[in-house]
Amino acid sequence: MKKVAIIRCLDVSMRCVGASCMKSFNNRTVKFERYGDEKLELFAGLTCNGCGKTVENDEGLKKKLDRLAEEPVDVVHFSSCTNKKDKENPELKKRCPWVEKMKDYLEGKGVEVVYGTHH
Repeated sequence: MKKVAIIRCLDVSMRCVGASCMKSFNNRTVKFERYGDEKLELFAGLTCNGCGKTVENDEGLKKKLDRLAEEPVDVVHFSSCTNKKDKENPELKKRCPWVEKMKDYLEGKGVEVVYGTHH
């Protein structure tokens, strides 16, 4: 059974319950289609520690990411909310730079990372 974790944006979590992420996971739609009929366990759903927080400057974030790697989870999905609107062109979205750092850290620990959960 593959263990999956979902990480979402702290800012967005102030107004989002995560229902679309859970619906996509449960129904195997959008970014979860890739697993087909494979058995999955939603191992963790967590929130980042906020803009500017990295494993280099936030011990709590480092502990959370290390826990995922040590369990181990097989794959971490960064929720669709971790793509931010471009301030100069709001129709465009770009990846959060803090998520990029978390991705690099997790991949360095051998954890597969997928961007996105739902539309």
